[in-house]
Amino acid sequence: MPPSGRNSIRVYLIDDHPVVRSGFAMAVADEPDIVIVGDAATAAEGLAGVVAARADVILVDLGLPDQTFPQLCAGLRAAVPAARIVVLTGYDDDFRVAEALAAGAQGYLLKSSPVAELMAAVREAAAGGTPLTPSVTDAVLRAMRHRGRSGSGTVEALTARELQILERFATGQSTREVAASLGISPKTVETHRVRMYDKLGARSVIDLTRIAVRTGLVRA
Repeated sequence: MPPSGRNSIRVYLIDDHPVVRSGFAMAVADEPDIVIVGDAATAAEGLAGVVAARADVILVDLGLPDQTFPQLCAGLRAAVPAARIVVLTGYDDDFRVAEALAAGAQGYLLKSSPVAELMAAVREAAAGGTPLTPSVTDAVLRAMRHRGRSGSGTVEALTARELQILERFATGQSTREVAASLGISPKTVETHRVRMYDKLGARSVIDLTRIAVRTGLVRA
């Protein structure tokens, strides 16, 4: 049901792919109780526009070029605390799911989901629920079990490259910035990040930053 006093659930979409934004808008056009009130291609654009949009549900891609999801989620929480933040992504690996939920996401949906499932998830989020694509539920459980078997939070087990990446993440660089500074691909950076999660018992960049500060790799 739409929120009390509203005719429609107001949705704001932050995704750097124009095809995704236009495709979702087309899907919503057939829904009498859901309306797109704005969209953005970057985290900065989203933070600038979301307040005026008065969104009930904010759908956010994980692969934005200018901020990590935890950074953006924190900004959205401060800007529009009443809105529900739901991930809409193509990634379904255990650690990205765990990181997003740990950062404050109130739902996790895959772009490959049927349109009817996505619309139902938007309604669930607006009603205060936590919509999860079915395969993501399993990923959460696996990540929790894996976290229980993971490392001790020390950096001795990291390779020289992983230490370089950890230091850069801890100073606020995005995946693309880290990749550019080291001359490697963003995909390679992400692979190292997942391995660091495993070795350090972390599940978010925030966790990595805390470990880097605690061990003296960077200053607070």
